[in-house]
Amino acid sequence: MLPDIFDIEKGELVVNVTCLSIPELKAVVEEYEDPIPALSFLCHMYTPKGAYCNVPEEDREDILLEDFPGDYTLEDPVMIDAMRKLEELTLTPTYRYYLDSKYLLEKLGKYGRETSITSGKDGNISAFNMQIKSTGKTILEFKQLEKLAKEELEEGRSRVRGDKRKAYDQ
Repeated sequence: MLPDIFDIEKGELVVNVTCLSIPELKAVVEEYEDPIPALSFLCHMYTPKGAYCNVPEEDREDILLEDFPGDYTLEDPVMIDAMRKLEELTLTPTYRYYLDSKYLLEKLGKYGRETSITSGKDGNISAFNMQIKSTGKTILEFKQLEKLAKEELEEGRSRVRGDKRKAYDQ
């Protein structure tokens, strides 16, 4: 379930009551003169359906730091605490497993792009052939995991107070 922690108004992130009620995020607001770049980083880092959701995991932090420059760093204790808290609040076990699998797929793809194919007794050509043969099945299984993870997020979002579900028109 992804809680609604951040609000966007007129295309910009705004500090809301929910954000201020989470001690680790309130600390970010209090730490920086202009907390919006740091909060924007956090928002986009932990929003599964956000604009940066398809950026490879290993590149996401760098891209977000470049896109949302400010007087914060990822070594600041308040940012470390906020990142830990948001990970706890936003990632279900299924979604964490999905992200880990996505990362592994990206690593395998990068390995394939960067590794030279060699033949012979100690070559890797047979391993690449096996990888190609299993690619379709791997992608189908990953898509099933992705669908399950996103359904879990949507189901969590459709609940309201008292573990009731929202009406179809809400």
